[in-house]
Amino acid sequence: MGIVSTGFLLANRAGASVTRHRPTLDRSTWVHHENLRSGDSGWLRGPAAPAGSLEGYTNSTSVNLGETLSVFVSTMWPTYAAKIYRMGYYQGHGARLVDALSALRGEVRTTPRADQYGTIDCNWPVSFLISMDKKYLPGQYLIRLEAPSGEFAFVPFLVRDDSSRSTFVYMSSVTTWQAYNTWGGLSLYRGADPLGTGGFNNATRAVRVSFNRPYDRSFANGAADFIGNEFPLLYLAEKLSLDLTYITDVDLHVRGKLLENHRALLSLGHDEYYTPAMREAVTNAIDAGVNVAIFGANFCYRKIRFEDGVNGANRLMVNYRSTADPINAVNSSLTTVNWSQPPSNAPSSSFTGSLYGGVNGTGSLKVEDASSWLWRGTGLADGAVLPGALGAEFNRYYPNAANPPNVQILGHSTVAGGTSDITYVAQPGRGGVFCSGTGQWIFHLSNAPLLNRGWVPGPSPGVTRPLTIATENILHLFAQGPAGTTMPSVANTSRFY
Repeated sequence: MGIVSTGFLLANRAGASVTRHRPTLDRSTWVHHENLRSGDSGWLRGPAAPAGSLEGYTNSTSVNLGETLSVFVSTMWPTYAAKIYRMGYYQGHGARLVDALSALRGEVRTTPRADQYGTIDCNWPVSFLISMDKKYLPGQYLIRLEAPSGEFAFVPFLVRDDSSRSTFVYMSSVTTWQAYNTWGGLSLYRGADPLGTGGFNNATRAVRVSFNRPYDRSFANGAADFIGNEFPLLYLAEKLSLDLTYITDVDLHVRGKLLENHRALLSLGHDEYYTPAMREAVTNAIDAGVNVAIFGANFCYRKIRFEDGVNGANRLMVNYRSTADPINAVNSSLTTVNWSQPPSNAPSSSFTGSLYGGVNGTGSLKVEDASSWLWRGTGLADGAVLPGALGAEFNRYYPNAANPPNVQILGHSTVAGGTSDITYVAQPGRGGVFCSGTGQWIFHLSNAPLLNRGWVPGPSPGVTRPLTIATENILHLFAQGPAGTTMPSVANTSRFY
């Protein structure tokens, strides 16, 4: 993980004593050569399969190199195919076809009734297996289930390398995907609206959901939150040939200590649902000098716990959002309230410097501390505005909340629901924490003109370029090691609050 310095000055806010040269990013040889291979934009072509006609799920959200993945499929078609794509840059195509299975026997499987917890837990027989042999490199994958008519649906999974000591950890937020998944009629929110626009209905929402079910057709045709909220960063990261390893947040729960083998964690567009073990892994890593880049909002907001399901451990996810959780009488430390609420009383601001502000985060981004490392090379000045850059949920700095020392605000913007702040915290000797303050940072990174069909966002004029430069500045800084050593944050919140 050698760093080569260049002659570019990477300065903190004017008056700070610390300046650094901008280093070149660690390039991974295998990621570089992998993305020179022929891509295939056919992964997005064709009509989506009608609801219930073709859908599937896997026995695990991720598998390690050399392991075998079980895939479960229900379809009205007598036969179907499975095309397996590794997602990345691939010269603008976004994916490479790794494997293809044809003439698979199709059967319609039963949708279970919800139990008393609202859990819809499928127990379908295995339809086919995928062995992670040498052609399966670490990365994010989509299985494209395809009917003879060409109609298709996605099934996501991820391949890990638990021996990796790469610079960056790309973490897919599958707990949040599952929280919003309405397949079978219920999610942790409501019965039929994965985007959350239909109003909260506590009487019909589940308090426990299962990974043993497909993602709903309305949720990016089975790809869930990957394409809009995660893929644009993956596309950029593999275009840059970053030294990457890949995990899901379930892996953070199971083997979170491995995070300390790396320099930076990349938290993607909607990383909301955290077990105590997940949170502890992140905070311990920060203490050990690992940097954390949070490219979304509503980070570590809901507290969850896992239970075993038909496919093994950690397949059921519990979230009561109140002390009505039965475990409260037995072990209150596991009660699934919001992290900031009693009995937890542990807001994520205590290590990030920002908290969830609300759901209506639509607005334009206003740049602050333009001379700082974040905005270097963008050509932006203090007070510059990126029109329409903000949207969805948002975070802000709360002066009366539990916050770490030296919170630095690098963007301070008025949005429909209040104020959105970009915050940065880097205490001496510890990892730095960057929070974008908006749920649409990654969405606006998309600069993939060959993929502007279906669910892939297109470039945003006046927004995509500066946010991409700022993202690369984050990656450059966090690749160097503990940002508390290389670029301590400079407190400036009194200018705004």
